[in-house]
Amino acid sequence: MQLADAGIKIGDLKKIDKSQLVENYGLKPDIAEGVIEIITAGPKSHGKERFLSKVLAPERKVESKIEELKFKRKQKDILAELAEQKERLKLAKVEAFRAKKLVMNRLGKTVELIVKLENNLHDEGKDDQKVKIRDQLETRGLEAARDHEMLELDGTPQDIVDFRRQIVPKLILHACPECGEEMDPRTSRNPDDSQNWSFICWDCETPFSPGLSTIVDQIMENGGRVVIDPDARPRNPVPPKPATQDYATINQLVQDELKKTGADADTMTEAAEQSALTSGLMSINDWIDQSIASKGYIQAQEDREDFILRTGAGATKFNKWMKKAGLYFNKQTGRWSRWEDR
Repeated sequence: MQLADAGIKIGDLKKIDKSQLVENYGLKPDIAEGVIEIITAGPKSHGKERFLSKVLAPERKVESKIEELKFKRKQKDILAELAEQKERLKLAKVEAFRAKKLVMNRLGKTVELIVKLENNLHDEGKDDQKVKIRDQLETRGLEAARDHEMLELDGTPQDIVDFRRQIVPKLILHACPECGEEMDPRTSRNPDDSQNWSFICWDCETPFSPGLSTIVDQIMENGGRVVIDPDARPRNPVPPKPATQDYATINQLVQDELKKTGADADTMTEAAEQSALTSGLMSINDWIDQSIASKGYIQAQEDREDFILRTGAGATKFNKWMKKAGLYFNKQTGRWSRWEDR
């Protein structure tokens, strides 16, 4: 037991005798006698002062330089590992953003294509063409639904299509020429001039007519419409049709182009597959192997939807990928399978 643990100070030792140190504080008789002598005599030598400091203060642990070096080295390794984890986290965030951006761009292109197809379906009069357009709409709808679900967006892809196709063309906002406030044309019509395209700003109560309506009215009144001559020649020169070539000649031209640029066909195909199969999508070859392993065949119509959703490839490429994988198509059953399993 140390005297410092009992809360004894040097001033208190002057009031304590040897017997109290031995009985109350558990010191050995010779140590207690030495403490009393040093206190009564005062500091005379450095050795006695060091002895007294050891008695009063707890023992300090001897620090080894080897242990200190080990601690510093371990601390350095921990800091390096922490920096590495931060860098990995940063790269993971960048990769996640890049993947989400790819899906977002793909969804935007699909939505634009659906808008175009719906406009064509609305304008088309032939029934056979409508059937083809509906098939394309079904395929593109599956692709849009897949990307929409991957992005975890609210609503449905059809909501985006309807907004893009029906609402956006009507939302031509105008700015007030006086205060610059944006106005919705559906709620900013001038009730005092309902016969013309006149608007009114409800903030500053300034009526005005948009410049486009003024130009259209002038053209309609002055007869300055554009007249198209159906027999007129094209404005730009029309290039002549290319000479017809057989399949062997075209194939040879392609092979020569590949050799000239130093491009390998397998490398180009693999790069194209990887670029199309990003953002958590499944590899086409893996999907084919998995489907064959589970059922022994791939049903042409039923499995086409799963092929689109899992791989991200278009429905028009389904037969091409089946042939490329070396599968045999049975027209009677409508199944793709290995040649030995046909």
